[in-house]
Amino acid sequence: MKLHLMAAALAAAATLPAHAVLATDAGSIAGPTTLVDFENFDGLLTSGPVAVAPGVVFTGDSTAELGANVRDLGDNGVWGVGNLFAAGGVAGELRFTFSDGLSSGAGAFVSHYANAVLPFPLVIEVSAYGNNNQIIETHSFTVAADALAYNAGQFLGITRSQADIRSISFKGLGVVADNLVLTTPVPEPGTWALMLAGLGAVGMLGQRRRWG
Repeated sequence: MKLHLMAAALAAAATLPAHAVLATDAGSIAGPTTLVDFENFDGLLTSGPVAVAPGVVFTGDSTAELGANVRDLGDNGVWGVGNLFAAGGVAGELRFTFSDGLSSGAGAFVSHYANAVLPFPLVIEVSAYGNNNQIIETHSFTVAADALAYNAGQFLGITRSQADIRSISFKGLGVVADNLVLTTPVPEPGTWALMLAGLGAVGMLGQRRRWG
């Protein structure tokens, strides 16, 4: 009876949504991690898809740029002094998909265009998408820097209690992002099966050579 109750409890827990947290510190992204700094690009205007690191694919709006070297962010200063970064176009969207598996956390150092004259605050929307391309978590955040600042911003990301993030996106007017960091994705069951099959084939080949 106790075993049946325990099994039922575990099954119920498995159906609960993963606990999510808005990460404002790169150190909260658990390791091992993958870092993407966009220094290998130089002014590539593209909506993607473009591989920006092994297992990380970029897509964005129609005038997004990889390896941008300057952006005027109004009251949030200027980006591009001594570093290259990803920049959204008019629609302002930067999205990174993890093709090798699901991650438990990802984020980037970001900023956006700001103007105190506007009657409403401008924000960055950071969203995590699951394996079915549906949003599983989203947060809005206003980055406040200084009009005279250079490369100022805020680390923003999402961490989950389980590896269920397929992609992460940053949306906003004049959105820019650098130093994307993510928990290196866990290979999916199909990938593990292929790896095990490959190891098995290598083992059988070794046996044949030994006894042949």
